[in-house]
Amino acid sequence: MKGGGCKESFIAWEKCVEEAETNKEDVVEKCFKATSMLKKCMDAHADYYEPILKAEKVAEEEALKELEKESGEAEKSEEESSNVEKLEKEFIIDVAKL
Repeated sequence: MKGGGCKESFIAWEKCVEEAETNKEDVVEKCFKATSMLKKCMDAHADYYEPILKAEKVAEEEALKELEKESGEAEKSEEESSNVEKLEKEFIIDVAKL
């Protein structure tokens, strides 16, 4: 990263991250601007940074898949809970009829 056209942006980003970690600050919030500048620079020099940009895209897609999977599992769990509640109510009604 320190060898391409985004050397200065990368060094600024790296310094920001180190400062945030040292001061126990939120890295995302503190370094948003530095991260944006680095990303824009990398996009502008995509020929040089292509392997990194591809790896970043794959990682982003994997994270989205994992979030969707977790979201689907949460919805399934809620649906199962709802079904259990319905069965319990039906059971209570059936027992009350006895």
